[in-house]
Amino acid sequence: MNKKEAADREQDKKAEPESGSPETKREKIRFGLRLKFTLAIISLVSIILLTITVFFVWRESNLLSSQVFESMQREMVHLSNTAQESIGIDELAIIAAVNDLKKISYLKYAFVLNAKGQIIQYFDHRGERAIGSPIEDNVNRSLNTKSGETNATIVSYKDPQERGGKIYDFARPVLNKFDKKNIGFVVIGLSDIIIREEVARVVKIIALISLSFLFLSIIGTIILAGIIIKPIQKLSSGAAEIGQGNLDYRIEISSSDELGMLAREFNVMTAQIKEAKNKEIESRIMEEQLEMAKDIQEGLNPMEYYNKGGVQLKGYTKAAKGVGGDYFDYIDIDEFRVGALISDVSGKGVPASLVMVMIRTVFTSYITRTDIDCASVVKAINDSLSADFAIDKFATLFFLIYDRRTGELSFSNAGHGPLYCYRANLNAVTTAKLDGVPIGLMEDVDYTQAKVKLNPGDIVIMFTDGVTEMRNAQREEYGLHRVQKMILDNHHLNAEEFVELLVNDIDAFRGDVPPHDDTTMLLMKRES
Repeated sequence: MNKKEAADREQDKKAEPESGSPETKREKIRFGLRLKFTLAIISLVSIILLTITVFFVWRESNLLSSQVFESMQREMVHLSNTAQESIGIDELAIIAAVNDLKKISYLKYAFVLNAKGQIIQYFDHRGERAIGSPIEDNVNRSLNTKSGETNATIVSYKDPQERGGKIYDFARPVLNKFDKKNIGFVVIGLSDIIIREEVARVVKIIALISLSFLFLSIIGTIILAGIIIKPIQKLSSGAAEIGQGNLDYRIEISSSDELGMLAREFNVMTAQIKEAKNKEIESRIMEEQLEMAKDIQEGLNPMEYYNKGGVQLKGYTKAAKGVGGDYFDYIDIDEFRVGALISDVSGKGVPASLVMVMIRTVFTSYITRTDIDCASVVKAINDSLSADFAIDKFATLFFLIYDRRTGELSFSNAGHGPLYCYRANLNAVTTAKLDGVPIGLMEDVDYTQAKVKLNPGDIVIMFTDGVTEMRNAQREEYGLHRVQKMILDNHHLNAEEFVELLVNDIDAFRGDVPPHDDTTMLLMKRES
């Protein structure tokens, strides 16, 4: 059994719920879609019917009130005209006019008053009144006595004889038709019972119609809900089957509506989930292997702080994608000499990391020889790897040897770039350039070697382009000038402190932007 099959079986065991676990028991539906759908339609229909009822009741009430009020205005005008012709002349005409109003069932009272507000003729279903005296019924009516005014005033108050009833009191002055002086008043009391009875009749009719329509809506909703819920139940059963791990299950719904489309999409999704599950297992195995490779690669770089014999060495590397092609190392050649190397393989990821391991293997094999020099080591690495490199792969490399006896630093360059050196006596950063062909491009390349003198306090720094080309959110590069400024401002720090400070400054500059290239640096400082 290979690793993939073992991972598949382990994943299937995790995916399958234990017998009797809550995952194998389908939760009982307490408030199903059928009931929800029915209640939603009934609620909607009820709201519509209630809105229509309220509108028609309001409309009928306003229309009826307007008609009744217009009728009362006509009766007021008729009674006022009769009183105008008859006050002090013909009381029989006033009596006849009042008796005619008495026949109207929804009138509570009618009064004809003289200019002083005393009763001339009346009828009042509320109680008896005395002719020749004021009405005295505690109604806060306004009897307009201004000369020439004939407008009626209307006040309303609760009907003491009918619960919830209301009386509208109409009062209108009577003017002398010759000099327009006030000679009396007419007062009519209108009960709203006719309006309430008519509204009640309308409500009853609309209620019967609404109940009939609501009943038909309930029957239709139940039938429609059954038609809609049936394919949804199939979808639910299919989802439960797939949820138990059966990714080969297919939902059979032949309709061409949205539910049929959903079922087909569900089947496509299930197939995609199965494929994604297999890819996830493969990806997880690959991630585990990459994590192991990352741990192994990090172990190849010396992370400890080198502080021996007046020389300090500290390096740092971080791959952009888990594993990378950057590499640095420092090894004691003998008790007087120490060798250091930094390399940057083209590309990133696993291919670059494999080339980096090959470089390290050759380097560690040659560095233990006592008769080595920088040029011979770089040439040996190039000759050993050129035949094995892919056409599109190469690496830059910088190798140096420091000799404590002479204080001299020998170095060779394979296309990596200049050597940056802080000179303590000058308080300046100098550049030592030495050309060389990157390793892996061709065989039998001769490399040159140069030497510089290091004094106490001098610093040598090497780094890959992932340092100077690090970008922030504004796509600005960290740049060489920032590295040089860091050296000038912090040359008093030891190698370990300075590398930590530079790494933190680069990370702060980058912010949340992921690095686009591997980041590696190596710093040497002569302390004494």
